[in-house]
Amino acid sequence: MTVVEINVRGAHTVTLAPERATIHATVGMEGPAPEPVFEAVAAGLAEVARSLDELHHPKRGPVTWYAVDQVRRGSHRPWNEQGEQLPLVYSATVSIAAKFRDFDQLARWVAWSATVEGLSIGYVHWALTERRRLEVERKTRRNAVRDARRRAQDYADALDLGPVSVREISDTGLGRPDGPAPRAMRAAAPAPGGDAPEFVLRPEDVKISAHVEASFSVAHRR
Repeated sequence: MTVVEINVRGAHTVTLAPERATIHATVGMEGPAPEPVFEAVAAGLAEVARSLDELHHPKRGPVTWYAVDQVRRGSHRPWNEQGEQLPLVYSATVSIAAKFRDFDQLARWVAWSATVEGLSIGYVHWALTERRRLEVERKTRRNAVRDARRRAQDYADALDLGPVSVREISDTGLGRPDGPAPRAMRAAAPAPGGDAPEFVLRPEDVKISAHVEASFSVAHRR
């Protein structure tokens, strides 16, 4: 009796609707004097923080979490087309991130952001809740192993062999448990005297995948 070794790969992918969206934004200004620039950024940041604080509640609010970095200051001397160095330009920026559970409210907030001077929307990161993500990852790994076993058994059946037995399994990694690459966003400025513009937000599916490499053996009677 000989032992036949069968090496296969197994995979499984799940695509789900997102449950959370984390938006990344910045408030930034430039000008010829440092203090007015800093004060303008601080004012814009205060307005953004107020809007998020009104929406925030860890469990029930449209915003479950948000964070604000410290204001970063800088300066540089630009050059004109004639190669002459111009006077110093001062800058100030601050980064903001907020996690939304209500995507309709997120769309309204992005539209409102066009009314705040210096506020720029970077991108949205789509994700599942932590609890849901861990649950899906476990199921995805199990299904990847089952896929590997099915593949190995298919080969064994094609050779008129018996049931396969696992010898070794290697986890080649989970796919990123999040949506596609972050996409930059922009809201149009409101018309003079009008309300904040409408903004259509399209949630992007979250894809989770697992891949394994496995070795199976099956006895072969000659």
